[in-house]
Amino acid sequence: MEYRILGPLEAFDAERRLSLGGTKQRAVLALLLLHRNEALTRDVMVDELWGGQPPPTASKVLQNCISALRKELPGGTETLRTLGGAYELRLGPDELDRDRFERLLAEGRAALEAEDHAEASDLIRQALGLWRGSPLSEFTYEQFARDEIARLEELFVAAVEDRIEADLALGRHAELVPELESLVSRHPLRERLRGQLMLALYRSGRQAEALDTYRAARRTLAAELGIEPGRALHDLERAILAQDSALDTSPTAARGGDARPGRLAAAPLVGRDDELALLDAGLQDALAGRGRLFVVVGGPGTGKTSLGDELASRAKARGATILWGRGWHGGGAPPFWPWIQAFRDAGATLPEASTDDEAGKFRFFEAVTERVRAAAAEHPLLLVIDDLQAADTDSRLLIEFLASELPEMAVLVLALAREDTPGLDELARHATRTLRLELL
Repeated sequence: MEYRILGPLEAFDAERRLSLGGTKQRAVLALLLLHRNEALTRDVMVDELWGGQPPPTASKVLQNCISALRKELPGGTETLRTLGGAYELRLGPDELDRDRFERLLAEGRAALEAEDHAEASDLIRQALGLWRGSPLSEFTYEQFARDEIARLEELFVAAVEDRIEADLALGRHAELVPELESLVSRHPLRERLRGQLMLALYRSGRQAEALDTYRAARRTLAAELGIEPGRALHDLERAILAQDSALDTSPTAARGGDARPGRLAAAPLVGRDDELALLDAGLQDALAGRGRLFVVVGGPGTGKTSLGDELASRAKARGATILWGRGWHGGGAPPFWPWIQAFRDAGATLPEASTDDEAGKFRFFEAVTERVRAAAAEHPLLLVIDDLQAADTDSRLLIEFLASELPEMAVLVLALAREDTPGLDELARHATRTLRLELL
């Protein structure tokens, strides 16, 4: 299946375009796609689709839309499931064009940070090529879609800026000038675009026009916002006036190799395609700000740590920060040892623990959660707790506490445990998914 929301809503089963019904039925599908692999209660859906004043028939209309969609979607009730009083649309990795866009963009940004500009340009072009127009264009005025439309539109422009940055590093300044002039006209308050136009003009031998671009930016910002250009734009003007040689960069050769980044530059993993597909979908959710907890359970030698290493490789390639902690079998480890290790990876320390009473434990758990939230606001996180069976009880409880806050964070938590881990059933109830590994 392929679902498309980066433009008008569309759905394809291989080459067959699905009939999605009327306006309200299409809105139901769009809402479910925005929350794919999540259970939405009927009350929440009615409120999102009709706002604060739903008609008396809203629940019946919703039920009819669900039934009609099940008849059209491959898999029927397995694809669009009923869970108690809620509905859940099950999607596999990359079935939604938004997820493919965000994955390719994250990979492109990681390449850009690594100064592999040719790879970055190619990946971000692929991401932008998925767009067919304004996202969810038929739902522009619908309450449930407004925030996501605004987020995606901002992400699109930022992706264009990233691609231009890569192209400038590759020496494509002359061909970028017309595109940048058009972009600045459409987004006059974006200083990054103004700076990129100044740099492209300067490198094209058009210094006077580059300085005119700065003066135009200054006038626009003063008139519209009452502010001066930021330091980056001001410093660029000074560098152009000084004809700073640092502005005259030559194209950067593409760099790359066979080793993949990650905690251990993970070796290729064989025989775990299904598990990796599920974890990769969770990673995409986390990169998009919808955190997840996965628990992987298996005996010694089943490949739990190798699976975590592979996921870490993929996460790091997409720009995530990797935090890894491990339980200690030898005894004598301090409380929260896996968490101490994980925070140390980030150059940080845990808040001071005060767990003698339930109130102190709650305050500590809350402080740790806030530190994770703050770190994830800067860069998405993959937090791996390995050998969970050897961790102290409170370390396992802290995972459960954090899990309740994950849906609003760009964090994927991966807990790796043996079958005899105490409290495993309770932890599984907090998890998005529990994967059980057998020996291959």
